Amino acid sequence: MAIIHVRPGDRLHLKSIASLFGAASKIVTVTGAGISTNAGIPDFRSKNGVYSLGRRRRLFDSSVLSDPERRPRFYSGITKIRQDAKRVSPTKTHHFILGLRDAGNLVRDYTQNIDCLEEKVCLSTDLLNGGVECVLLHGSLRRLRCFNCPGTYCWEKCDREMETLAGLEPLCPGCAKISDARTARGKRATAIGTLRPDIVLYDELDPRADLISAIARRDLLLRPDVLLIMGTSLTTHGVKNLVRDFAKVIHKRAGKVVFVNLTEPAKSWDGVIDYWVEWDCDAWVQDLTGRQPALCSRVVIDLTGDGEQVEMMASRGHNQWQGSSWDNPVDLTLS
Repeated sequence: MAIIHVRPGDRLHLKSIASLFGAASKIVTVTGAGISTNAGIPDFRSKNGVYSLGRRRRLFDSSVLSDPERRPRFYSGITKIRQDAKRVSPTKTHHFILGLRDAGNLVRDYTQNIDCLEEKVCLSTDLLNGGVECVLLHGSLRRLRCFNCPGTYCWEKCDREMETLAGLEPLCPGCAKISDARTARGKRATAIGTLRPDIVLYDELDPRADLISAIARRDLLLRPDVLLIMGTSLTTHGVKNLVRDFAKVIHKRAGKVVFVNLTEPAKSWDGVIDYWVEWDCDAWVQDLTGRQPALCSRVVIDLTGDGEQVEMMASRGHNQWQGSSWDNPVDLTLS
């Protein structure tokens, strides 16, 4: 079945999609770089994306880690991207996903993004936590991990960010501690690994793949009503499979798959995607929530007593504008 192409002025189809979300109780979201562009973070494949700047794609290929000439540029470049991501605020789309969570309609958010903006709206990304709300499919720029051992470490501590910005590779403190303990006992020192960004590069295996697969299988068993895909060109192999698996289950329940992106989906997605909304993600979210306010219900309250109003999430008490440090998250949920 051909994909229905929906444009901003197509009131009939936008109304149908809004009704679809209004009736849905179990929504899965899959997101990509397009939901962060309004925050000032460039995407990859659009006209003005990272790949349009030349050979930048090579910086995100796994081969960069074995190339002594490109490796320092990778460390420096990825650190600059991380610094940019730390400075920006989440977009309307990030807050919309949080609103789905607070309304009890979000099964899970699966994101390809590494910018950690989901954490800034207080969505849980800890895979080892049974309540993980956002699955980071490609890792994140929150921490560094060792090439040699399973340890992950804070990027800000011990001048590690200054080292990576300079194109250097910090030594793993866990490996160093084990080696020092051995030499103190008169034994041979062991190898000390170096730290790398905790992200998944192109053509690289994800060390968390089994955990992510287990979560996806569990979500498939929940039989969601709607799959919402936003801001991604759907080109990576793992995400393609994830989307097809969810679409198959959702279509069996007569549910729909909605794709919101400025770039047209490939012809191979016919029969998988039902609606292509050719629109900026934030603009579409604003239109949708205008048609279905219950999807993102909020209450405006006066916290100061002097008329100053702060917009809060009605159901869980999240301050919409409150940011948090990646390594010292502020938990604003009410237990």
